[in-house]
Amino acid sequence: MDCLTQKIELNSIIPAIRMEFIKVLEENNISDAEISRKLNITKAAVSQYKHKKRGKSINFPAAIKKEIENAAKEIIKGKNANSEIAKIINEMKKSKYICCVCRECKS
Repeated sequence: MDCLTQKIELNSIIPAIRMEFIKVLEENNISDAEISRKLNITKAAVSQYKHKKRGKSINFPAAIKKEIENAAKEIIKGKNANSEIAKIINEMKKSKYICCVCRECKS
């Protein structure tokens, strides 16, 4: 089956990035309500990510993981989460890591 990167981004990558963002935001003592606001998702979604009911964990390579951590710190400072996610996805495309994620996909 051919890989549709948009489908992979929507179903796997964006939720995994959000899950990582939430970990960093929590480490910085950001409340669930504030995480919800900063990531533009519901408080229920934050809870689902925290309880691993949403967002498959992806083993990001160290360079991408660092990009995610840096982006989360920028979100704390007020940057737009969706813009930061787009930057990370672009880095994943440049490094061809997105292809590794696609091969993991079973759908």
